[in-house]
Amino acid sequence: MTRYIIRRTLQSIVLVWVSTLIAFSIYQAAPGGPLQFLDDDPKRTQADADRLTRLYGLDRSIPVQYVAWAFGEDWLPHNETWRSGRCLSDAGNCGHGIVRLDFGRSFSFKGQRVLDLIVERIPATFTLAFASLILSVVIGFPLGIIAAYTRGHWPDNLIRVSTVLVNTVPEWWIGLLLLIILGGYLGWVPLGGMYTIGDGSLPDRLRHLALPALVSSISGWIGFSRILRFEMLEVLNQDYVRTAKAKGLSAYAIATRHVLRNAIMPFVTGLSGIFLLILSGSVLFEIVFSWPGMGRLTINAINARDYPMMMALFVISSFLGILGTLMVDILYSVVDPRVRYDRTVN
Repeated sequence: MTRYIIRRTLQSIVLVWVSTLIAFSIYQAAPGGPLQFLDDDPKRTQADADRLTRLYGLDRSIPVQYVAWAFGEDWLPHNETWRSGRCLSDAGNCGHGIVRLDFGRSFSFKGQRVLDLIVERIPATFTLAFASLILSVVIGFPLGIIAAYTRGHWPDNLIRVSTVLVNTVPEWWIGLLLLIILGGYLGWVPLGGMYTIGDGSLPDRLRHLALPALVSSISGWIGFSRILRFEMLEVLNQDYVRTAKAKGLSAYAIATRHVLRNAIMPFVTGLSGIFLLILSGSVLFEIVFSWPGMGRLTINAINARDYPMMMALFVISSFLGILGTLMVDILYSVVDPRVRYDRTVN
């Protein structure tokens, strides 16, 4: 198992490096280049463009630009790092490189450090994502068990039909509809934001979190309930379950000791996919519910053509996704001790 964890960690590091190459390639392939934000300035001159091109190091070769962005200016040769006695990091776009968590400074947020802006938004995004994940498990787990044990009866039919109907409607549209009805007409939930200005207490934050988390968990609990129902039906038809029934074990003992322990493994595997789906869908939910997270920051960066911010968000999101997948792989080995990951062939 230790060898497996080391191997998967090294693979994850390579994937993170590949994500930096993809982000940098998008940066280079963008029409107009990173200085296209100057097109909106009627006072722009060619001298201004040439000066900023030099300050941001855009007149250097692409490999040199990548090394400066990824590893820092101090990795470059002396003649590349210094020009006219001034380091290019003075422009606020290079610095120590992303490997040392220096993503430069934002074009659109008054020159603030990109990492500081992202760190401010990460707690809001993760709060919404984890709350949605918890609701997905709390709602989807019982529904899957009920549907499996009542196969062919009205509870199973009701759960299957309702999940299909809900899954056909876009979640952001459901959220907008509930926001209009529950927040606009009935006043039961806030219309947006993470907390009320001047309050910020735990009950107030939970009140703001309830509806966004519930709506963003829809795809999660639908997926969990379907996976668990299918796996439990497979396990219920196994010989060892019938043997346990013949021995006179109670239904609770059979469900907990035999059925759930074997049916839960694909459920654990699906955690990474559901969590990544919630994170990727946070852009829509944060816009609908005015949630101050990374999703809204991404939209603002795209609209402002803020390249340092967009590249940082891409790399950080890729890292979080790869880290989530790695953690689920390790968790799977803990849940299923029969798997011998220390062997060459899994």
